Amino acid sequence: MLQAIRDNAQGWIAWVIVGLIILTFALFGIDQYARGDKAVVVAEVNGEDITATEFLTLYNRQKSRLEQQFGDMYDQVVKDEDLREQVLDALIESEVIRQWANQNHMMISDQQLAATIHGAEVFQQDGKFSEKVYEDILMRNGLNVARFEYEQRQFLLENQYRALTQSSSFATASEVAQLAALQGQQRDVNYLRVDQRPFLKTVTVTPEEVAAYYEKNKPAYITPEQVTLEYLELSQADLAKQVPVTDELLKAYYDDNKLLFTLPEKRHAKHILIAVEGDSDEAEAKAKEKIAEIQKKLAAGESFEELAKTYSQDPGSAPSGGDLGSFEQGMMVPAFDEAVFSMQVGQVSEPVKTDFGYHLIKLESIEAKQTQPFDEVKEQVTQQYQMQEAEKQYFDVLEKLNTIAYEQPDSLEPAAEATGLTIKTSEPFSRDGGLGPVLSNSKVINAAFSDEVLKSRLNSASIELAPNHSVVVRVKDFTEARQKTLKEVEASIQEHLKRQAAIAEAAKLAESLLAKVNEGENPESLMGDGVEWHTVGWIDRNNQRILPEMTAAAFKAPKPQADGATWQAHQLMTGDTVLIQVKGVKAAEISEQQNAQLASAMSEMMATSELDARLKAIVAQAEIVKKTNYKTLK
Repeated sequence: MLQAIRDNAQGWIAWVIVGLIILTFALFGIDQYARGDKAVVVAEVNGEDITATEFLTLYNRQKSRLEQQFGDMYDQVVKDEDLREQVLDALIESEVIRQWANQNHMMISDQQLAATIHGAEVFQQDGKFSEKVYEDILMRNGLNVARFEYEQRQFLLENQYRALTQSSSFATASEVAQLAALQGQQRDVNYLRVDQRPFLKTVTVTPEEVAAYYEKNKPAYITPEQVTLEYLELSQADLAKQVPVTDELLKAYYDDNKLLFTLPEKRHAKHILIAVEGDSDEAEAKAKEKIAEIQKKLAAGESFEELAKTYSQDPGSAPSGGDLGSFEQGMMVPAFDEAVFSMQVGQVSEPVKTDFGYHLIKLESIEAKQTQPFDEVKEQVTQQYQMQEAEKQYFDVLEKLNTIAYEQPDSLEPAAEATGLTIKTSEPFSRDGGLGPVLSNSKVINAAFSDEVLKSRLNSASIELAPNHSVVVRVKDFTEARQKTLKEVEASIQEHLKRQAAIAEAAKLAESLLAKVNEGENPESLMGDGVEWHTVGWIDRNNQRILPEMTAAAFKAPKPQADGATWQAHQLMTGDTVLIQVKGVKAAEISEQQNAQLASAMSEMMATSELDARLKAIVAQAEIVKKTNYKTLK
């Protein structure tokens, strides 16, 4: 059949086949092409879509960062609904800024983008930008170069917008002077402290008061439902520790994987860079002319290093004579890399064109690739061998674990016997989770309280805690939520009510003492059980002689008249009440350095405030539609 088609490819059969293909595309393909793949949209900003892909990319990145920051405490500290809301708001704000920037013809040039990326220390090796490090880091973080550079351009654009707004903000000399006067102000203070603890011995709480408080606050005395889990934990790291090793096995692995323990060839080069200032033919010709001039000087015997210091437009290497250090193949841009790795030591290249301009390259030395001796890397060989073998075991054991846990769902013992894993038992925990990486994991918590695991008492499917780290759980015990009885909580309620009564009595005594000192009575004469007089003296806002909350209260008190003092009552977080006396106020001189710091801080504060106001304004003016699907996207 196929041969017949070939033989008649120029005849009527060919036209029939082509006609059928065209008909197929007409009926099905064109419609599919026209419709395309509809992207899932989570929000619209002035008709522009924010897609689920954009949302999930930023959400997963933020979640990963927070998980690294908080570790086992992540689920207790971060609320997923709040994180999702913040991520969507950030994307909306970013889109609003992008639209505003486009409308006002703002842009980030290729040179700005390149300078930012090349200047980032994370992408540098031996103090120089490394293309290989750059690509490796992006790959490890699940990014491609194009996507990362798009995001960086957007980030720089947003920063440009912020800088544009903030640069117009400033603080006047009078505003700074007023702030300096307030900041440098000092006050002469003393205080009378009324301790609430002595009243604990005298106040009484009746059973009726305890019962009434209990009835009013019953929801606070509910013990939540709790589960106790049995679980089997499987991790590649644990399996690796059990992999037996011998020198023969390790040497065989080393011999089979020598490339893993081989240091690649490196080349040490210097260069002179002449940038092309603009996109015109004139700029190109000017750069070539400058390169030709430098070549003539080199031919006349002038030092490459001195010429680099004089002419090179690479600010990173010019001061050191154009020295780029040593680097591996693939770390520089392709044209530069190809030139370096085709040169002989001591050779100076012809001009090499890259996106940065024209380069003259001098190859200083070659470090041949070198295989590290087995004895030097034995520990590394051992770890890699064990992890490799453990990875093979991990997926075999995981498959067996899943199969048996599913086929015999009413117990973990068969799965434990088949896999050699030990059944672990948790402490009881609620829907808020327990302690440790297993019980605090949201996927484990959700599984533990699911209908299948909790109500049907079946084994869960394997739950991935991290790459190559999983658990299978089942409920061992369950305790329903219940209302605690009055008898169970009456002691704690009584203690709480006694403390509240003692605080109230201390405040009442302080009020009566305040009336006396305002009438001119000597505060020292008022001392007694639980009432103490403290002399302090002159303090500033940053003093450490009294509690910060007392300092704040002292500086909120009215200024005293020339012949008297003012008093300010303040209840401390401990429940004690203090009566703060302010006898005098004076302004302290501040240094020029402090004044400059205040001016800078005030300008920054005003700039931040203005930026926040402008962002809120342009967001408020935008037509924004939030979908609800962002709350559950996975």
